[in-house]
Amino acid sequence: MRRRILVPAVLLGAVGGGMLVKRLWLEKYRQQKEELNRAEQERDLLHTWLLVEQRGAQVSEYFTAHNYHSVAIFGMGPMGRRTADALGELAAYGVELDNLGAVHERLTVYRLGDDPLPPADCMVICDAAQAEEKEGAARQEFPGQMISLGKVMDWLLEQHGVGLNETVWKAGRR
Repeated sequence: MRRRILVPAVLLGAVGGGMLVKRLWLEKYRQQKEELNRAEQERDLLHTWLLVEQRGAQVSEYFTAHNYHSVAIFGMGPMGRRTADALGELAAYGVELDNLGAVHERLTVYRLGDDPLPPADCMVICDAAQAEEKEGAARQEFPGQMISLGKVMDWLLEQHGVGLNETVWKAGRR
């Protein structure tokens, strides 16, 4: 009697355990795929930035051409810090949503949702992979113009005649 109950219970446990392992493995795979996608987009954006700089262009050109005198920088990761350094005095402050430990040597970094944001002419979103999501989050607290760093790069590509065959940003952007 015990044997009849024990064998199906062991089989059921093995199947359930296998399903759990498969589910955990698939979740880890999806996370790694998202992280890789994010890293690829950041790499492509940085590559394009370097090509534009080789042509003598500066990121600040976009903002001065559009009459922006103070720029808030949303996303103080590597691209945000690079943008802040490239903008110099045009950079008013930094904004962060999910990186609570973000700091900058020169700019005050405000926490979206926790700190009131000072006025600025525009906000540049420096996260290539989540620009739309971050813009939606910031829209509630920042009334000014919002621009993705990708849009800035597109404008600089056009202004300085960098062809699509030289850059992977436009072709590889998702």
